[in-house]
Amino acid sequence: MSTKTMEEAQTILRDAAQEGDINGLYNSIQKVPNILDHIDNTPFVDSPMHIAASAGHANFTIEILSLKPSFGRKLNPNGLSPLHLALQNGHIGTVRRVIKFDKELARVKGRERLTLLHFAAKIGSADMLAELLSACPELIQDLTVRDEKALHIAVKNMKLSALEVLLGFLGRTSNKWLLKNKDEMGNTVLHAAVATSQPQMVKLLVKNDLANKNEKNLNGDTTLDIALGLQSGEAKTTIENILRGARVSQSSSLAHHHDFSFADFLKSREQFSEYFFCLIFQMQINMSMEMRNIVLVVAALIATATFQAVLSPPGGVGGGSDKNLLPNGTLIHATMSSTNLIPFSSISHINATVVLPSDNPFKLIPIKDNYENGFIYGDNFFHFYCLNTIAFLASVTAIIFALPIQGFTPLHCSLVFLMVSYGISFNFISPSYSYAMGFMFSSFIYAIVVYCLIIVQALCNTHSVSHLQKKRILMLYRLVMNSNDYSTKVGP
Repeated sequence: MSTKTMEEAQTILRDAAQEGDINGLYNSIQKVPNILDHIDNTPFVDSPMHIAASAGHANFTIEILSLKPSFGRKLNPNGLSPLHLALQNGHIGTVRRVIKFDKELARVKGRERLTLLHFAAKIGSADMLAELLSACPELIQDLTVRDEKALHIAVKNMKLSALEVLLGFLGRTSNKWLLKNKDEMGNTVLHAAVATSQPQMVKLLVKNDLANKNEKNLNGDTTLDIALGLQSGEAKTTIENILRGARVSQSSSLAHHHDFSFADFLKSREQFSEYFFCLIFQMQINMSMEMRNIVLVVAALIATATFQAVLSPPGGVGGGSDKNLLPNGTLIHATMSSTNLIPFSSISHINATVVLPSDNPFKLIPIKDNYENGFIYGDNFFHFYCLNTIAFLASVTAIIFALPIQGFTPLHCSLVFLMVSYGISFNFISPSYSYAMGFMFSSFIYAIVVYCLIIVQALCNTHSVSHLQKKRILMLYRLVMNSNDYSTKVGP
């Protein structure tokens, strides 16, 4: 193939991309069938997809993406992908349409590892941020070369609407812990908001309990330290008032808490609560969605069967024959006559058997110590109840740990009531046993113990737990997360 033919085909293709002419695209391919491969062999190039996306020609961009998917991830000499250029030039519609066909293009990292979400945060496009987060929620965790998330970029570029969208996403997806992330200088998002003198952003961020208001950056400064160093003015006064109202402290009063490093954590003795947190974290990591669904189904079946079993134990509450059911009672056979008992019926006589116990009705229950054969039945029932209870509580516990807390709080409350009612039901079935109350209170205690870890974990996100304890749990979580893959690959 001659050089002239290749140049002519490239000119046709370039013009077609600038005009969004799909026919011109195929004309160039007819001249040189491997023209797209020729362009793709160059590592960094302004491909036809770059040109079309930069001009906002969505149809042409999608067409060439179908022919050459690698163009969607290729960077030009400036380190930008086609969608980076489209967003940079304000062609939001083009970006929106293209990511419908391949949402992973939103995670392509361009110059300085900037993704589309970083770009959208930089220009303050709230609609584009919402679109990107809806299509690819994982974007919220991507970092630039400066360890910045989209939150940092929105704050540093003073884009309040972008910050509001990002905070709304974090609140609805239980990802507020990302507000603790720091950039290369150790600054959280709140540090950045204070440093750029933005009272509205500072007010927004301090409302979030998980925004660590007393965190220090690499210079050892808290947000209040930074605020005190701002240029005098209304913004400085407002920010100081907001921070002091949120009980933010200066670094000098927090040194003994915040100098706790990961090395100090590893050298310290493992706390009793951390052992259980470690088990919870490991279960959350190792349990896939499919496995979670299986656990929920099986555990629900076991819980249903065991709860029904305690309400209708083997042999019933009488434990055997009718004689055992009525040890001291009296049977009376009676016949009632009436002409109006049952309207429109020819029945005028009703035969009935009335049971009149000789003592308290509770004495009819066979698992009472002072009644014939009750001791043997009571022992057997006790063994049955213990084993049944273990199976029931184990199944409910599995449901508790497999069912997410976020969005399922009413169901978790129902599980607590279920465990408590299980204990109460035994008290109804065996009111004469001295250990019936013990079983009932045991169910209460177990329900409290099971949810104790969940409650403590929730308290770690509030002021109810010390900063040092929060930091220890966060370090434990990162340790478990990062060591999980290693532990599965390396064995004895």
